[in-house]
Amino acid sequence: MGPDLQVDQERSVDHVVLRLHGRLSVRSAPAARRAMLKSLLDVGRVVVDVSRLQLANLECVWLLPSVLTTAGGWPAARMSIVDANGVYEAAARRVHCADLLHFYPATEAGVRHVDDRPARIKRDIVVPADPSASAAARRFLQQTAADWDLSPDLTEVAQLVVSELVSNAVEHAGTPSTVVLELTDTGLRISVRDGSTVQPVARPLDMVSFRGRGLPLIDRVSERWGIADHPDGKTVWAALAVEPDVASDTDVSDAAEG
Repeated sequence: MGPDLQVDQERSVDHVVLRLHGRLSVRSAPAARRAMLKSLLDVGRVVVDVSRLQLANLECVWLLPSVLTTAGGWPAARMSIVDANGVYEAAARRVHCADLLHFYPATEAGVRHVDDRPARIKRDIVVPADPSASAAARRFLQQTAADWDLSPDLTEVAQLVVSELVSNAVEHAGTPSTVVLELTDTGLRISVRDGSTVQPVARPLDMVSFRGRGLPLIDRVSERWGIADHPDGKTVWAALAVEPDVASDTDVSDAAEG
């Protein structure tokens, strides 16, 4: 595994325990990532013991939630974290990713609760900058909604939102986009990150048109939405309640097919 980090593996019939020892850094992270991904893809249920792990910096904390997301996220990939001294969990709270994982003080508890859903679950996909992007994003959302057992109403509105966000990115940014879905007990957050720093412009809502509805329609069906700027682009996001309130004059079914 390398001089900085060692990964010990204990394999059982239905789960794997990985014990990470040493220093987690930019240099050692790829090897740890490969070991965790392999176990998640092979078995699907992994307990990661980080009690003897040292973090080179706070950014390294994102390794575990990133691996879980790459493997398909809960429930396809299930991971619990053993953190006897609480150091990793404290660092995860500082960078706002602790709710993507669940932590336990001992291996026995980690094994017992490995199937538990984290407080926040997340999946992402990269879609191309072409007309097929919206359909790909809708298929991704449909599959995720089925896996997460989302209600038909929430799924319908979410399809509309993701389609509009991705269509806007294709038309105005002209770059591939990353679609991120995040679910908590209170709602679903849909984010689309593209490679353009140009801000989207909201136009008056025209429900007859199949184009250009974008932000006004998202404002109408979501609880809130916003834009986050990045040096290399932007993220447009929308938050939906678990039980969305769809306006009666908004034909969500027809819009989602557009």
